[in-house]
Amino acid sequence: MERFEIQGGGPAATAAVTLGRLGLKTAYSGIVADDDFGSAMLERLESENIDTASVIIEPNARSQFAFIMVDRETGKRTILWTRGTLPFISPEQVNEELILSSSGLLVDTLEPEAAAHAARIAKDNNIPVVIDAGTLREGVENILPFCDYIAASETFASQISGNGTVEDALKALSSYGPRASVVTLGEAGCACMESGRIFKEPGFRVESVDTTGAGDVFHGAFLFGVLQKWDIKRICIFSNAVAAMKCRKLGGRAGIPDIDQALEFLKENRPGINFEITFPGNN
Repeated sequence: MERFEIQGGGPAATAAVTLGRLGLKTAYSGIVADDDFGSAMLERLESENIDTASVIIEPNARSQFAFIMVDRETGKRTILWTRGTLPFISPEQVNEELILSSSGLLVDTLEPEAAAHAARIAKDNNIPVVIDAGTLREGVENILPFCDYIAASETFASQISGNGTVEDALKALSSYGPRASVVTLGEAGCACMESGRIFKEPGFRVESVDTTGAGDVFHGAFLFGVLQKWDIKRICIFSNAVAAMKCRKLGGRAGIPDIDQALEFLKENRPGINFEITFPGNN
């Protein structure tokens, strides 16, 4: 082992960090134990100015924890993960007021019942919902009908399409009725389907140190683009760029850029495309 670091992680939490660094006011809801890992998770989120008031702290439990081994030559990683002893969040524990005060909602698949409830609240109130569909766990398909944008990993795409092609997966995802469905393809970028049209958006070449969290960062940047009201192609380009920039440093969060760094990177690597930025409500 040449180097060791402790950083915060998790799909929705890292997406929240991404949104915060890009300039939005963000809040995170989830569950942690009253142990050292739980305290560290909250401290790291709060250090990014993320509102953690809706986080549930479970007494006498063990928090989630991942040990990630990164290959120096390729940036690829092997993850050892435990959920700990945390219970699942019930719909009754979802902070409805927080959702209603937000401009957008991102959910992941770790808490399917609570996520479905949160997405339903947002959908009923015309708040755009993005799902980071990482793994097809039991109950996840109950979330999808309430999502405006379904952004899936290659693993999720394979699972939901019965080991079909990316195009098969996009069609399967689109059957749930989102405005657009996306499959992330690592360094190859992403594939997207909107209004029956499928296109692929290539990734960006960077010197990759660690791919951990790249998908989480992509989803945070994706919601940022949705809130900017960009067209789907522009959203995909922006999300690919921010995710690629993250890979240049070790860990899931260290390399996440701020909005000025992201726009400068795009100016250098994808000139001629305008990314007009506004912060309506800053939520």
